[in-house]
Amino acid sequence: MASRDILLIGVLLFTFGLGFFIMHFVMDNAVESIISVPEINSSQNVVDAFTSINTLSNKLDYVFLSLFIGLIIGLIVGAWFIGGHPVFMAIYFLVIVIAVILTVILSNVWFDVTEMVLFGTTLSHFTIMNHILLKLPIYISVTGIIGMIAMFAKPAIMGGGE
Repeated sequence: MASRDILLIGVLLFTFGLGFFIMHFVMDNAVESIISVPEINSSQNVVDAFTSINTLSNKLDYVFLSLFIGLIIGLIVGAWFIGGHPVFMAIYFLVIVIAVILTVILSNVWFDVTEMVLFGTTLSHFTIMNHILLKLPIYISVTGIIGMIAMFAKPAIMGGGE
């Protein structure tokens, strides 16, 4: 059922966001530590290879945006092809409310994690992801309503010969 997808989207976005954030932090610190070793730093090819890792980790914000858009499109397409009876609209709406409550908690956890002094300037590389995860309850509620419209507002398809 497409209503459970709303919960899944919220949890997946938070999980990937936190994972990308920590991955970027670890990669930046590891590359900085490795390049500071004089034996490794002596070759320009090695320095270029490690700086390309930093360039790659700076693109994780766009990977997150692509994931976000893909999950929303997948929800809309899935909701369109799932047949839903209008009686179940109340259940779908209840699942959206539960998802919004869950994403409020996840959004607060995101804020607490990103405000830690340990991470320093890592947050400055994730402007899109930070915006989405801080406003995750709003995005989930809008996505859920769009999914509900796609699921229940399509015309009924008549059988053959009628």
